[in-house]
Amino acid sequence: MAIEKAFAIRSTPDVIFRAIERDLHGDAEQPAGIFEELRREPDRLLQLRVNIGMIPCWLTYTLTLKPDYPPYTEVAATLVPFGWRYTMFRIMTFGMRDQGFEIALVEGLANLKAAVEGGDDVDDGELHDGGKDEAGVPGE
Repeated sequence: MAIEKAFAIRSTPDVIFRAIERDLHGDAEQPAGIFEELRREPDRLLQLRVNIGMIPCWLTYTLTLKPDYPPYTEVAATLVPFGWRYTMFRIMTFGMRDQGFEIALVEGLANLKAAVEGGDDVDDGELHDGGKDEAGVPGE
């Protein structure tokens, strides 16, 4: 059963994509095999195979720039648990206990939003460009 959540993040898709990659590859303490990259379309889509509580899942991030005012990027995350452990979990809980997966997905998106937007210093109507000036050079 697919679980999908979406957040609006005031930033450009390239900055958000880099933040996701930094989160995935930045933690040297992660055990090997915790995730596997299946498909990548930079600044648009990232598909992973992850393990949550020893249950394998497919996790897909889809980034869509929205031109509304203020402009933002919609980050949709879809989590699909699978495998015999998930099947047993669903049988034992009568299919009514997927809240843990939903909470994990929402917490991950909330952490991504906080990391990209930088907390309360978000200017209304402005996209965050990752600290670059008009020429695209990283700022200080």
